Amino acid sequence: MRQVIRELCSLLTEQKTILTQLLDLSKQEREVIIAGDTEKLEGIVRLELKGLSKLGRIEKSRAALHNAIAADFGISEKDITVTAIADRAQPDERGAIASLQEELTALINEHTKINSENRELIKAHLEYSEAMLDLMVESDDPLNNFYGGDGRTADDRKKSTGFFSGQA
Repeated sequence: MRQVIRELCSLLTEQKTILTQLLDLSKQEREVIIAGDTEKLEGIVRLELKGLSKLGRIEKSRAALHNAIAADFGISEKDITVTAIADRAQPDERGAIASLQEELTALINEHTKINSENRELIKAHLEYSEAMLDLMVESDDPLNNFYGGDGRTADDRKKSTGFFSGQA
């Protein structure tokens, strides 16, 4: 059992490393969004996808290990958690597991916060861009554009007399 617990700690450590890298990328992403640098944003998104792919592979291994530990402890697979494992681990292993759990939880919480901020920044940037385009074509209704749901020009909408005519 001690070997399985060591394997679990190793996988959790790998996950912590990847989550730390993803958090750093999310922080870089925030700066790039603020700067409006779409080329750098594309590169960061690619790196994030690679990190998420690695994290997914490790998560599959961790889930399989959890299931093996559940069988050893006589716990159903749906009830096995890191806390349940730590509670049943040897005293010297409990601290390591609990520490990793705390660190992972903190990383996930911070990552969630940063991603939420990034999402709001992107939303604000898109709304600003849309408003600027509407000003350029003098839309009567800046919340709507000149196209209907089917992508064709809506006949009942005012044609622009703005700087750009809105026609190709």
